[in-house]
Amino acid sequence: MIAPAHALTLLENDLEPGERVIYAVRPDIWTTIRNKIFLWWIAAAWCIAVFGLFFGGHVSWGILIPFALVGLAMLVAPIILAIETQYTIYAITDRRALIVRTGLRPSTVSCPFNRMDDKLEIITAGKGGHLYFASNMSTKLRDVDYTGKLAFRDLADVQTAATQLEAARKRR
Repeated sequence: MIAPAHALTLLENDLEPGERVIYAVRPDIWTTIRNKIFLWWIAAAWCIAVFGLFFGGHVSWGILIPFALVGLAMLVAPIILAIETQYTIYAITDRRALIVRTGLRPSTVSCPFNRMDDKLEIITAGKGGHLYFASNMSTKLRDVDYTGKLAFRDLADVQTAATQLEAARKRR
């Protein structure tokens, strides 16, 4: 959790006048890595197969280069996603939920309480998980899945975030 006073300084450009931060947290780096680790297993097998075929003389450079780049992209993706979590803040204010990214691709997603679903959806896997709170959102937004559900993703303590969001919505 990020202390509310520190969250105010981090979110000062994204908050409306008089808006209070109730809860702020960053995605958990280890949850992100754990959720994307399958890419490493696929990439390792992929690279072994591609380089094995190349060194065995079965494929040319023209085949090796694109297929090797795909394997390397799968190897690097979990690391890049984990680094990106350090530039993401999930915040619950007295008016809305915010997802603020300040990394390589800055973006802000805001969802007022009246736009949220009546029931929160919690998906957990092991120690971390996702908190879905709005449906029928544009799938072009980064934090919306293919069904149109907006979520705080890769949280270490999903239950606390859900409790804080429910409490903020009831106070409204």
